[in-house]
Amino acid sequence: MQIGQVAQCWRYPVKSMQGARVDVVGIGTHGVAGDRAHALQDVATGKVLSAKSVRELLDAAASDHEMRLPGGTVVAVDAPGRDEVLSDWLGRAVTLLSLEQSGDLTYEMTFDPPDDDAEYFEIPLPEHGFVDLAPLHLIATSTLAACATERPDLDWDVRRFRPNLVIDHDGGRFAEDAWVGSRLRIGSECVLSVDQPTVRCAMPLRSQPAADGVPALERRPELFRAMNELHDAHPNHLGVYVGVVAPGRVAVGDPVVLEPAG
Repeated sequence: MQIGQVAQCWRYPVKSMQGARVDVVGIGTHGVAGDRAHALQDVATGKVLSAKSVRELLDAAASDHEMRLPGGTVVAVDAPGRDEVLSDWLGRAVTLLSLEQSGDLTYEMTFDPPDDDAEYFEIPLPEHGFVDLAPLHLIATSTLAACATERPDLDWDVRRFRPNLVIDHDGGRFAEDAWVGSRLRIGSECVLSVDQPTVRCAMPLRSQPAADGVPALERRPELFRAMNELHDAHPNHLGVYVGVVAPGRVAVGDPVVLEPAG
């Protein structure tokens, strides 16, 4: 059964930095090609940094080849002295990791996102890459639209939720929950397994800078309570994590078909 079509594709080449909306993505076994292909590691602790705890990361933007820091400094991902520039910016010693260096790493997560003084916990990263809990994250337009209708005082901009794929869907709020346990066939090649609702962290609450003609996003800690109140079945969840059953090319406009698993 066709449930919609691909509305947006996103890639985030460096974990927690601004990414880019693109027309086509290649999806492999471990997710979108080039997505979270790099991450910053704290030299002192060995932990991978994310904007969950280091909010400044969201002020930078990354492409496959370079990072643009606040103030306009541009650093190539393979530039000599790259780590020194990044360390000076963040005020701590960091190094930029690549996919080949992933595995047996952790990052910090809090279960009280509105409170920046909350206790943080170490969470292991997957063996391959720097995604959080699954190869891809997916959101339906109907969920964001319904949330915006019920809480118009808040900003439900898709950039807050950092999905890889946005599906144009006419269902209601949190329609993605009903897809868990099923598969999505996208276009002629790609098949994804819908594994679980996406638990939200501090990222949607963070401010983000204006870029490429889109306005800045203000800090919105109220979103945390709203996601709890609006989602009875899975409080503080929005969107779904998906795995890769069959790799393939996915483009904006591709049909999305819901199929039973197996």
